[in-house]
Amino acid sequence: MQLFDKHIDQIRAFLKTYQANGAARTYTHTPSANWPTSHRQNLVLAGDTGVELGHPNDLSTAFLLWTNDPAQVVDRRITVVGPDLPDLKDQRASFGKIIIAAGEDFDAENSFERYREMELLRYDLDLKGYMMRGVSQHQREWSRVSKAALKNGFSFAVLGGALLDQLLRLPYIQAAEAIFITEGRQAVSEIQAIADETIKIIGAMNKMAEELSFDCRTCEYNDVCRDVAELRSMRNALKNRKDAQHA
Repeated sequence: MQLFDKHIDQIRAFLKTYQANGAARTYTHTPSANWPTSHRQNLVLAGDTGVELGHPNDLSTAFLLWTNDPAQVVDRRITVVGPDLPDLKDQRASFGKIIIAAGEDFDAENSFERYREMELLRYDLDLKGYMMRGVSQHQREWSRVSKAALKNGFSFAVLGGALLDQLLRLPYIQAAEAIFITEGRQAVSEIQAIADETIKIIGAMNKMAEELSFDCRTCEYNDVCRDVAELRSMRNALKNRKDAQHA
């Protein structure tokens, strides 16, 4: 499916602008010694916080995109737009996080199921000194990094590497990359505009897959499905499956 190919192109254009002015750097993730875990008791209190990302009073957006075309993804690349975590010590920052994955055979019937599996992986992340304080359905993410973790070398290379390792363990994922944005409200707001479109697409997918609701006349996502051919294909596939189950 090509649900998000347009949005991936928009992200590439965004990165090109910030790379041109020297505000973006890239790393290639090579699996090495793992960052220690917290054994699921990872609490970072305010007094222990070295960096806070995406506080509710700041801008925050975090979303996942996928494609069937591996050429759209630079495998294992981590891009940081703005200061890395050690450079943000004792600060609060507006935050953007984008994960792009390429996989095999995403189609109208399995795309939403796979999306949920990939999205849930962030809840399984267990890195000592890193706490995801809050996640909302509006694709925001609020997290803290402890002073001790920063002192020991925690960075977006560590965080991004852990996220990519999780995704690449899924049998249908061939390539994945991570993008982190801390370059201020303006940069995050630019990405937020892209995120708002993906929220609508995923909301439409959820309504069809979870609610099995196919009445386009009363659906709040009618305009989205009208513009996105893949969503119409998904609607037809899911409706046909539902009808066959009740035949």
